Amino acid sequence: MVPQLFAQRRRHISPPLFGSFPRCLPPLRNARNWLPKMAHSRDTTHSMPELMTRIAVTLGVLAVYRLGTHLPLAGIDQTALANLLAGIDQAALANLGSAFTGERVSIFALGVTPIISALLVVEVVRLASERFNDWAGAAPNARRVNHYVLIGSLLLAALQGYGIATELERAKNVVNEPGPQFQLNVVATFVAGTALLVWLAALISRHGVGSGFWILLLAPYLAGLPGLALSVYEAVHSGIMSQVGLVAALAYVLIALATVAALARTLARSGMPLDRTLIWPLYIATIPAGVLAFTPWFFPDGRSAPLYLAALAVIVIGTSLAQWLRVDPRSARAETYSPRVEGVGASLIALSVMTLAAITVVPEFLTTQLGLPMLIDARLMTAIVAVALAMQNLPPSALLKSPQHLL
Repeated sequence: MVPQLFAQRRRHISPPLFGSFPRCLPPLRNARNWLPKMAHSRDTTHSMPELMTRIAVTLGVLAVYRLGTHLPLAGIDQTALANLLAGIDQAALANLGSAFTGERVSIFALGVTPIISALLVVEVVRLASERFNDWAGAAPNARRVNHYVLIGSLLLAALQGYGIATELERAKNVVNEPGPQFQLNVVATFVAGTALLVWLAALISRHGVGSGFWILLLAPYLAGLPGLALSVYEAVHSGIMSQVGLVAALAYVLIALATVAALARTLARSGMPLDRTLIWPLYIATIPAGVLAFTPWFFPDGRSAPLYLAALAVIVIGTSLAQWLRVDPRSARAETYSPRVEGVGASLIALSVMTLAAITVVPEFLTTQLGLPMLIDARLMTAIVAVALAMQNLPPSALLKSPQHLL
């Protein structure tokens, strides 16, 4: 049944949503033509001086990004805001949005959230509509889709900025001068910040090392690793978490990373795009999974209920299988002729689907049932592996002449 199901996948050339990079970095006003291209990296062998230059560019962009996260939003009493956030439960704080998760609201408080949200909408529509998937995959339409993604990203940044400004004005003594002028300033700042991140990501993809969009997505998590390690150490030292529990959590992370890396390399060598087979299915699955979290009548015990974990696994499996129906393994811009990969075996499809379900459900089980910390999210895990593979020079037989197959 499974081989018959996936034997019906489309046979046309379906280039990825993102096209190739221009010869030089375009100005910001032309960002709509290359916004999603920032998720790609060049797969070429560089000399040592050029490699050092690319590393320097990447580190420089990351330094600018980190600096922006420490530049406070204008018109806010940061001391009053820090006191306000200190008295709010962290779980409730997270529900207010990523901009409220620190002690300040910076100009980059939204991060790449508006961009990935717009891309997620495109992926959901491609998953729901075979006709749109074929249309978006055609090269002549890629530029138009890129335009839609850019406009959607800026609109989402504006909406999120307005919502954040409204919430800040409701807090007492946080905003110096509440009113339309403050709201306009917040919206303009976040829209400009999102546009700047688009340009920075493209700068990494063109002149740096790796894939700009995914690197900027992973940067906050990687920057927070020292703090996470410190909190885990304090939990073990104070007796909140046992040493056996810590070893178990670390063992799971290592085993899961090794499994995902082996699977990703196999998929890449089969000509399959890792973003559409590993990363986006998990992001799409968060939509119905989020609905499950707000259905207490089905799961009275919350996320710790075995039925909830089973439903979460079914959602991930269903999303992954549906995504496989929309994936074409053929290279869109192969520099030399490569034999067409007519399809992958049912065993590899089943293995990838079950792996995604496992790395999603197992952390939930360890957290809710055993009280172990969530060291890494499944989406971040797959993104880290994909970015690491994108930085490697795979052999020509991998059908990865174009980095779009990775990201």
